[in-house]
Amino acid sequence: MNSNALIKSTLIYTIGNFGSKILSFLLIPIYSYYLSRKELGEYDLVLTSVNLLVPFVSLQMNEAIYRWFLDKDNNRENYINDIFKQCSILLLTSFIGFELLLYLAGFLYPIPYQKELSLLIISSCLLPFFQQILRGLGLTRYYSFVGVINSFFIFSFSLLFLLTDIFTDKVQGIFYALFASNFIAILLMLFKVNFLFKKYIGVKINYPLQKQILFYSLPLILNSISWWVINASDRYIILKFLTIEDNGIYAVSARLPAILTIFNTVFMLAWQDMAISASDPNNPFFSKLFNRYISLNIGLSTILIAGTPLITEVLFDIKFYESWKYATLMYIGSCFSSISGFLGAIYLKSKSTKGIFITSMIAAVVNVFISMVFIRYIGLYAPALGTFVSFFVMFIIRYRQTANILKLDIDVKSFIIQLLLVFGIIIILYVNSNHLISISLTVLSLLLFGYFNKDLLKNLFIKLNSLKK
Repeated sequence: MNSNALIKSTLIYTIGNFGSKILSFLLIPIYSYYLSRKELGEYDLVLTSVNLLVPFVSLQMNEAIYRWFLDKDNNRENYINDIFKQCSILLLTSFIGFELLLYLAGFLYPIPYQKELSLLIISSCLLPFFQQILRGLGLTRYYSFVGVINSFFIFSFSLLFLLTDIFTDKVQGIFYALFASNFIAILLMLFKVNFLFKKYIGVKINYPLQKQILFYSLPLILNSISWWVINASDRYIILKFLTIEDNGIYAVSARLPAILTIFNTVFMLAWQDMAISASDPNNPFFSKLFNRYISLNIGLSTILIAGTPLITEVLFDIKFYESWKYATLMYIGSCFSSISGFLGAIYLKSKSTKGIFITSMIAAVVNVFISMVFIRYIGLYAPALGTFVSFFVMFIIRYRQTANILKLDIDVKSFIIQLLLVFGIIIILYVNSNHLISISLTVLSLLLFGYFNKDLLKNLFIKLNSLKK
């Protein structure tokens, strides 16, 4: 895959993911007007719990089936069918075990929104499972189509259940909006890949293959939990030391970097395809791409940080305005999260998922330590700081570890200068965040973005024009 193919692939993934990712940002402002701080905090805690449980219940079969489908030497119909069936058996077994445990847990301890939690977890496991099947089969256009449909229904159902009396409990309504949208998307994908179900009855269990798949996916399960600790454990720490209302504020802060995540998520899908398929680990194109990716992320973070006080005031209810203060550090954390994800694709290429887990675990420990030690003294700044530092540590370790698999050379001078500039802007905002200062810093950030990314912007413009032809 060359740079033209990478751009084309990124654009296709953008179509399928832009809607759902932008909704994660746009729906929170809507929720902020219809839900109280307490209700928004409850909603965020349930979703946080879903994100914790999904990796366990799914066994990360979505990642495993995608990686095995991409093995070019084994890309045969019988092989693909066998991989699908073995992964499905593992997934079904896990579903049954999860439902039994959840049912028993409900007797011992009252679980808020237990039925909704169950439906969300099952649908949140099946949705990425079939999405990754589409990717592995090369059906990226249909993947994008399903993403658009899913986004449309999430938005439509959310508004319907918020603005009408179908659900008196609006938080419950939001959960059913998510489940119904996922269910429709899953049905559409089942229709497309129904050929995989041929001769499913009487299929033999391939224990050696299942063992191989589980050895690959187990570190990814633990890795997902580590990422959950970094991204979501803060909510429980806040609930322990502060209040549910503070969790509502922090939930808004955490959603603001979703603007940056939108770009990175769709690019990462294309980059994974490219990295896993790469045959020349010393290709200088990869280092050039890596440096451009770093500059682009830091540049976008700088622009968004400078404009965050204005963005928060315009999009969210006034009771959530202070969330911008904590979002500044979370933007930088999201930036290094994405850069770490770039390096994570290199582990997937060599199937050394153990390295992904170890680096994520170290980062998770760093995050929890900073959050718990400093939250008494600096409040919500502590988890925000922990998020940034943990992802920065992950980036450093992964860069050193992956050097033996895919050689990437960083432009250290440019990297340090850009970091100093972004922290300078954060300090200025903390001192004075009035409208004039925020607008001035946003303009300055745009100029800096153009300077550090001039080659990328020029090449992107040329390549987009060539693609039209």
